[in-house]
Amino acid sequence: MKDMLKMGLFLFVVSAVAGVLLAITESVTAPRIAENQKALLEQARKEVLPQAAIFSMNEFKASETATAVSYCAGFDQQGKIAGMVLNVYPKGYAGAIEMVVGLNPQGKISGVKILSQKETPGLGTKLADPVFLEPFKKLISTKEQPVFKVKQDGGDVDAITAATISSRAFCAGIRNSLEVFNQVKSQLESLQAPAPVSGGAK
Repeated sequence: MKDMLKMGLFLFVVSAVAGVLLAITESVTAPRIAENQKALLEQARKEVLPQAAIFSMNEFKASETATAVSYCAGFDQQGKIAGMVLNVYPKGYAGAIEMVVGLNPQGKISGVKILSQKETPGLGTKLADPVFLEPFKKLISTKEQPVFKVKQDGGDVDAITAATISSRAFCAGIRNSLEVFNQVKSQLESLQAPAPVSGGAK
């Protein structure tokens, strides 16, 4: 009985110490992780909307009862609107795909970046690879009004072989971005830069 109590006490002490150490580690690393994620997101925004020098978060509500839509507006060096950036999360084969999508003031896609995904390695994960993104970039630069569906569904986007669900999710994310743009474009045109940007983004 005594041995069991000693063992139980020992395990309790070990668990308590481990819990304290884990809490300390998390308190130290969490701010750093959050800062790194913020920097990655800022870099992604610059990649998908390279015309922008500074960004500001905004909300749009179509009515008092409507759900607010959050988006990031981008402004050029002169403080003029350069477009908008959206985070969208279409459902892929293995879960949500986090995409950052840039659109210019006319509503054309200016860039796309995959921030995170859980798609099948070597198949769906190719969404983030040049093998998929380069043809997509060529499509949006050469065709005035692409149909953002995979070719199997009557669209213009080449699907990844054996990863049609992932490819369809990517296209859904693009269409969702265009829908949001159409909702907020009237507000977008009237926005002012949050601060002088003559010296570039800080």
